[in-house]
Amino acid sequence: MSFERFALDIYALTFASLLIQIVVGAVMAVMFKKLVHCFLGLVMTMVGVAGLYYFLGSPLLAVMQIMIYVGAVCVAIAFGLSLTHKTGEEGLQAPGPRGIVPPLITLAMLGSVLLGLSKREWVGYPQKIDESPIGTMLLGEYLLPFEVISILLTVAVIGAISVALIKRRR
Repeated sequence: MSFERFALDIYALTFASLLIQIVVGAVMAVMFKKLVHCFLGLVMTMVGVAGLYYFLGSPLLAVMQIMIYVGAVCVAIAFGLSLTHKTGEEGLQAPGPRGIVPPLITLAMLGSVLLGLSKREWVGYPQKIDESPIGTMLLGEYLLPFEVISILLTVAVIGAISVALIKRRR
């Protein structure tokens, strides 16, 4: 076995494990009854997507995924979960007979994608993308909108926390 084939096998195994992590996290996010477990499934999915970005040759997108979705969005959701207390059983009730339709549609879509991909062959390693123009633009001409969005998100989180605390005092 050549080194290149071994490296390709390790790459495919890592890629498959990231796909499994994403699917398991997504199933956790939509199927569990406890909101905290759903949140952990969402975090698991987002970290897996960041790993896919990295292994597909875009470490900038991987870092942005971690910073924006895992770092900001999931932290905001965690604050929301910690500041709200739901009494009784969390989550959705059993969907009934109509609840089988969405999984069937999802499986049909997955089957059609896998059928389309089965006719393709491996082309090798992904090509490295030069991401330096994106960083230059974000820290150059788009610095002001980038900072305004970060301030807006911070104000939104502070506002959500203050509204939750005001409602808790009542």
